[in-house]
Amino acid sequence: MQTLSGNSINILSPYSTNIYNILLGNRHLDPTTTREFFDPQISDLHDPYMMPDMDKAVARILVAREQKERIVIFGDYDVDWVSSTAILVRFLTEIGCLVSYRLPHRVHDGYGLKAYFFDELASKWVTLVITVDCGTRDIEPIRHAKSLGIDVIVTDHHAVPDQIPEEVIAIVNPKRKDSKYPFPSLAGAGVAFKLLHGVLIWVWSKNIKETLIRYIDFASLGTVADCMPIIGENRVITTLGLRQMQRSESVGLRQFLEWREQIEWNADIIGFHIGPRINAAGRMDTPLTALRWLLAGEWRTDEFFGELEHLNETRKWTTETQYQRALTSVDTSKSILFFDARDLDHGIIGLVAGRLTELYNKPSIVMKNGHDHPLTSRKWDTVAIDTTASVSEWKELSIGSCRAPEWCNLIELLDECKHFFVRYGGHRQAAGFTIETSRIPEFREAMWKAISRVHDTANLPKKILNVECILPISDITVATLEQIDRFRPYGIGNPRPLWIIENVTISNTKPLGQEEKHLSISIAEKTELKLLLWNAADKKPHLRVGNIVSLIVEIDRNEWKGKVSVQGVVRDIIV
Repeated sequence: MQTLSGNSINILSPYSTNIYNILLGNRHLDPTTTREFFDPQISDLHDPYMMPDMDKAVARILVAREQKERIVIFGDYDVDWVSSTAILVRFLTEIGCLVSYRLPHRVHDGYGLKAYFFDELASKWVTLVITVDCGTRDIEPIRHAKSLGIDVIVTDHHAVPDQIPEEVIAIVNPKRKDSKYPFPSLAGAGVAFKLLHGVLIWVWSKNIKETLIRYIDFASLGTVADCMPIIGENRVITTLGLRQMQRSESVGLRQFLEWREQIEWNADIIGFHIGPRINAAGRMDTPLTALRWLLAGEWRTDEFFGELEHLNETRKWTTETQYQRALTSVDTSKSILFFDARDLDHGIIGLVAGRLTELYNKPSIVMKNGHDHPLTSRKWDTVAIDTTASVSEWKELSIGSCRAPEWCNLIELLDECKHFFVRYGGHRQAAGFTIETSRIPEFREAMWKAISRVHDTANLPKKILNVECILPISDITVATLEQIDRFRPYGIGNPRPLWIIENVTISNTKPLGQEEKHLSISIAEKTELKLLLWNAADKKPHLRVGNIVSLIVEIDRNEWKGKVSVQGVVRDIIV
């Protein structure tokens, strides 16, 4: 069975009998042990001291507090980094540490630790640096820090290399090969939250649960925005974090929610509203704006949020413009899609790659060519380039961002081609690298060969829509919606439920939006049910009045003047 968009359909259960039981079964949940899933508690969090090096990290922080040492939190420029930094800056300040932060600039500093960061911090008498969501692979900068008298604690969730520098005080990472931590899929903000938990056990033993709740909203920001699976400990963090946002100690975050009157359990408020605005700061300018918004008092929130709104609008326009360019340039016959240009905005290349992958269900690599020259940009002082070479021998560099569908493991492909990179890293479905521009053609060929060794490139996997079951029209009711809503918040590992409604007759369609790109659809079998279809241009011929079609839909809530009704969002049409 296929859809109009070319997706394959996997029906998890053939027909509906009991919606609640079908959703339980399709998620492999035991009905007798679902309390942790439906009603997670702060007590469900794991012992932080099961994390490798947690004891060493906590001990060093407590010494720094006692001796009034200067501590710096080193983050980076997306939501996970910013929220991780906010967690530790706010908490360590509260317990009496002398703490500040250093966030790099995406263009001027690049990704990860650099030796010159520590030169700068040493001049300011900093003696302890705690990284968040980065640092695991930055061996040489950490050694340089030690030579300057700066201790480094790494908190991270990226893949851990075999070599761990002896100079590092602690690497707190659930993905370490020696880790016995029962949940390895934390976000960077989740790991920072566990460090808070570890310190908290020693400093405020009587108020642990209350304090964890006060900080869990920031942890949920990074967890959802970094696309971590919303299962296990992440479900605890996300569910309780969404609740806490309603009374957040971040004035900006609380006001944002009050203005939009979002429902408590809707993780989309992070994924589609808060997250993109925080990310826009790091993509288009500096992440400091987003961090200051999260940490600001009431008298500064409007100032910072106004700037975030402006940056977010710029980000949307720039992404759409460059995406349209990419659509006319990529060779869609290839197994991996490549697009590179000199005038791309560094901050949006990952977004463009993501949209290409979403459209074609193939790995996509987008590169900004001709990045800053090593001699004129100090961020390259720690990369593997011969610093004694003459000016004519310096190599032009390009920055790449990669995205991949679920069937593809990017890191495995990049590992096979690692000899091309100045540096690289990331996750299974999202990664980045720096490469000499002159080597891009050779790199493309190597990547196409690498993917051909693990996949039949003539028959790459299609996108699979997992559908819960075939749902009779009579079952699309508010009572059914209430059963479905019990499974919120959705995310990886607990996807938003999709349903098939079979053989319905189109009775009316109405264009929506200023450009009439979208459709409101009515069906003869249930005239009161509104069905919405976004970006409907290529599907309109199949939705003429009188046509009988089968649809894949989400069942959603519509509230108007206090009255709740059911509506459907059409995700595809079965052909």
